Amino acid sequence: MKLETFKWLYQRISTPLILVLFFWFIYNAYQIQNYNYETITAFFRNDLNLFFFIIFIFLSLFHTAIEVFHCIEDYFTQTNNEKIIRYLITILYTIMLLSILFFLIKFINS
Repeated sequence: MKLETFKWLYQRISTPLILVLFFWFIYNAYQIQNYNYETITAFFRNDLNLFFFIIFIFLSLFHTAIEVFHCIEDYFTQTNNEKIIRYLITILYTIMLLSILFFLIKFINS
């Protein structure tokens, strides 16, 4: 399977999953009584909530990354800035991914 085909399939499969997880998260966030540190921590201490949140974040992150690189390919191909833009976007997504991983590792270990 070609990479473009895989990306197309991923986009089609991940979109409904992201929507379901988004509404799940909004519903559960609305159910939290007060938004202090203890209640937020208790919400994420639930393994199922943490698992769904992690899946939601990673699916969303990869979904947007595919779209951003697709837009770069459409609008900046054959330009002098294409490599710079791709490099900066890659750095940005790497920082976001590492930040999320750092938060999760720190949260799970505390």
